[in-house]
Amino acid sequence: MSTHRQSILTRSEITVGYRLSYLANFFVGPLYSEVTRRTGLARSEFVVIFCLKHLGILMAQDICEITGRPKNSISQAVTKLVRQGLIEKQVDSADGRRAPLKITPTGESLYTDIIPLFQQREQAMLSVLTDREREQFERLLGKLVMRTDHWEQTESPRE
Repeated sequence: MSTHRQSILTRSEITVGYRLSYLANFFVGPLYSEVTRRTGLARSEFVVIFCLKHLGILMAQDICEITGRPKNSISQAVTKLVRQGLIEKQVDSADGRRAPLKITPTGESLYTDIIPLFQQREQAMLSVLTDREREQFERLLGKLVMRTDHWEQTESPRE
């Protein structure tokens, strides 16, 4: 590991936040490059498929809320995925303005082909941990992401 990288990962004012960002970048960067190379899908497009595969019928707004991705990215992704037949927009008979989204069998097949890449990358990332450390890490990470105090919705302090 380079001296510069080690220094910023261990001696900055935001060590935990920066380390999380670092891990996320090295986890998703290579993955989405490979997904794009194999399928032509961008990150937001795969995120839409991922959410629909796991949660069933959703609105685009739900996906934005779940993922923190910008509305315009999700909207563009939905348009492309519908055009490619990977998801479908349904009609809400009670409210014509709503367009529930659903993954298609073609989208599910693509998901099944791609998700092993993510699983392998996750295994590689966590391979330095013992079983006990991994359990502890997953428990602590779960505690951070499942909190209900809405810290993620608060604005950053301004000077």
